[in-house]
Amino acid sequence: MHDVAELRRLGRLMQHIVLGVGLLIALAVIWLVLGVFGEQARFEGLVRNGLSLSGPLTFTPSAVGATIVLMAVQFGLLAAALYCVWRMFGAFAAEEPLSVESAHWLRRASLAFVAVAGGSIVLQALMILVLTLGNPPGQKALSIGFGSSELLALLIACVMYMAGRLMAVAAEVRAEQRDFV
Repeated sequence: MHDVAELRRLGRLMQHIVLGVGLLIALAVIWLVLGVFGEQARFEGLVRNGLSLSGPLTFTPSAVGATIVLMAVQFGLLAAALYCVWRMFGAFAAEEPLSVESAHWLRRASLAFVAVAGGSIVLQALMILVLTLGNPPGQKALSIGFGSSELLALLIACVMYMAGRLMAVAAEVRAEQRDFV
């Protein structure tokens, strides 16, 4: 029983940490919007650094708008993933940590992190495409990058998914055992 109480305490602690991280990310996005989007040169520098590009980019109003929308989509995916992790830790902090609900939120979090990693690859390629569409012929670009960080994120998401499936089976077995007694 002591282990279950410790798991609940750790679940509550991790839920607070995830909430804090989520708030820090939201504050960073707000700071970014207020400090960078209003100044063209800073926005261009941020985009170039973020995409690791040095070639010609065209920052037309429509390209900037599309880039901002794509950044917002990426932030939305990350926010959804953090919400799922927050709910998962909340389920761990509940009366019965080993439950179908815990497994459900663990699987959802894993799928959300797959969306974050996959979205990062696709959205970055779309940003590059949008920002080079206004370039002269021969200078338009479509670049798809897949690095070790995306691979690691996908691997961890797959491990989380399998752990969620395993947890669901364990929760069902535990429920059956309780019905026996």
